Amino acid sequence: MQKTLLAYVKPHVQEDPVAQLLGLTYLGACLEKEGLPIELVDERIVNDQYMREAIDRNDIIGFSSLTPNIRRAIAWAKYAKERGKTTIMGGPHATVDHGIFLDSGHFDWVLKGECEYTFAQFLKAIDGGDEKEISEVPGLCGAREGEVWLNNPTPPLLKVLDDIPLPARHMLPMDRYFALNPERLVYIFTTRGCPFKCIFCQKDYTGRGFRVRSVESICDELEFLIKTYDPGVILFVDEILTLRRARIREMCDEILRRGLKFEWIANTRGDCVDYPLLKHMHRAGCRRIYYGWETGSQRMLDTLKKDMTAEQVVESARMTRRAGIWAKVYLIVGSPGESVEDIKETEKVLRVAGPDLIRISVFNPLIGTESWDNYQASIDISDLSENYVSSNRSAYKHENFTQIELEELRKQMVRNYERWYYSYPARGRRVFERALYYLENPEYFRKRVGRAFGLVQRDRSVLVQAD
Repeated sequence: MQKTLLAYVKPHVQEDPVAQLLGLTYLGACLEKEGLPIELVDERIVNDQYMREAIDRNDIIGFSSLTPNIRRAIAWAKYAKERGKTTIMGGPHATVDHGIFLDSGHFDWVLKGECEYTFAQFLKAIDGGDEKEISEVPGLCGAREGEVWLNNPTPPLLKVLDDIPLPARHMLPMDRYFALNPERLVYIFTTRGCPFKCIFCQKDYTGRGFRVRSVESICDELEFLIKTYDPGVILFVDEILTLRRARIREMCDEILRRGLKFEWIANTRGDCVDYPLLKHMHRAGCRRIYYGWETGSQRMLDTLKKDMTAEQVVESARMTRRAGIWAKVYLIVGSPGESVEDIKETEKVLRVAGPDLIRISVFNPLIGTESWDNYQASIDISDLSENYVSSNRSAYKHENFTQIELEELRKQMVRNYERWYYSYPARGRRVFERALYYLENPEYFRKRVGRAFGLVQRDRSVLVQAD
């Protein structure tokens, strides 16, 4: 049986805290269950020499990469092909743009769609050498002598998420991640898919439906994580954790019933929360929420098809603070048609809402999105082919700003907000809001006083993320 390496290619800039991957460990668990020899490597935590040695000791090399890093994935595939390895690419970008990998001449195969099961099918077919079996693998694309000879349809989305084996976290060194991340951050997912129609999101990989795991399955994994790894904080990496609010209330009930003590983070939208839900999430350990706001301008919200209002953006922040939860928001600058007035409107909304941290990216029309289809005339393809994308630059030629101006706007918006956030009026406002929170939740005030005087042990995990 040929040995397989699954490698995650590191980003050129590591903006987020380093934590163990889920995609690779899910695949690892599925292959391990099938008895297939598998090795995982995360380039973020190893050096180039280790990557070369890992490629050298395996026969089939599978790569995973975020869109901004596909150039690096192609470079590693070139190294592998020069050593006679079989190379394959999977993931969201491969699902919508298999040609960029096959056309490079360094990939033998691309596997589109969710591949927890199809990858094992592919490995067995390759090992057997039966071309008919290979050609029947759902989602598989292949090239020979520079020509694509196989392009199978993407397989249907997986329906029952509970049936997927839990991530094989033991295949990657958790202690190494904890050494790089003092928070001891761990990821978990409970859903796949998002029904909203934002023009900048690729949806071919996980779909526009909403598939969920059972509360029992989620809490069993949480209990395992807490007992096995003692994490400082757990991040729910769902696109919109709170889309079905009754489900999250049920999950919080089960967390409390089992007595699971841990801090956790949610990703969601401002229109998918309410105050009673936020309070219940706080009781169950939620201490941070990451919101995808994108902008405070109603005109830009409509352009991006967020299906949300600026008033909902502001109200979500107010409710989150009132519930005692810290909020980070993601924003986009340079959306089609955005003007200086739109940016000023966003800055105004930020000061009214008062989130604890903002993260701003430059608008990027990615292949496989509505923005790519609608704005191709404004995309510099030659720039894209050389640099692809990142959070601080784009191949999109904006009608009102140059790329240099957009980057400066991005930086200036952060500076302006931080200057306001740490001003005495804003500090005073937060003190007042904190006092109201303690009046409504006296049990947390008693704990705060107890920690201040050493009467209550302080939690190891921190409340505010160091970004």
